[in-house]
Amino acid sequence: MHFPGDGDRYPTRDEVVDYLRAYARRLTADIHTSTTVSSVTRQGSAWSVRAEDGREFTARAVIAATGDYGTPYIPDLSGRAEFAGRVLHAAAYRSPGTFAGQRVVVVGGGNSAVQIAAELGAVADTTLATRRPIGWLAQCPSARTCTGGSRTQAWTSPRSGACCSMTRTLLIHRRRLPP
Repeated sequence: MHFPGDGDRYPTRDEVVDYLRAYARRLTADIHTSTTVSSVTRQGSAWSVRAEDGREFTARAVIAATGDYGTPYIPDLSGRAEFAGRVLHAAAYRSPGTFAGQRVVVVGGGNSAVQIAAELGAVADTTLATRRPIGWLAQCPSARTCTGGSRTQAWTSPRSGACCSMTRTLLIHRRRLPP
């Protein structure tokens, strides 16, 4: 199935959600979302699944989707109470428009953080803050040239063509910081 949207930029959250919903509709699978499972047991060549609400299902295959995005975690950061800007979790991020002209810090070095930072880089002064150097080359949705060194990364913003170099808004990445 073809992924919709502009191939010269990263897909938006809503484009990904729409794609996954359309993909699920095309399957002949019986998909149960927002279901807490209390047990999964093997029954011959199938699986027996019992939901916390008492419903039971039988299936040839079970995919455990644990809902990592379902409970966003924002750590209690020292000085946060005094921060005059907005703190937003990546799960609540929708589009870069509301950040236009602002200074934004995106915290985290995972795919979501890097993709959000790349999108914000076209409209805002964006900093990507990580605990260690990013360990992969920048992702380019198009054939534009991207460069990366062993310690730093740079990429070309798909919207503006400007290099994103990475602060009134602080965007917290979805992963919990270790203690």
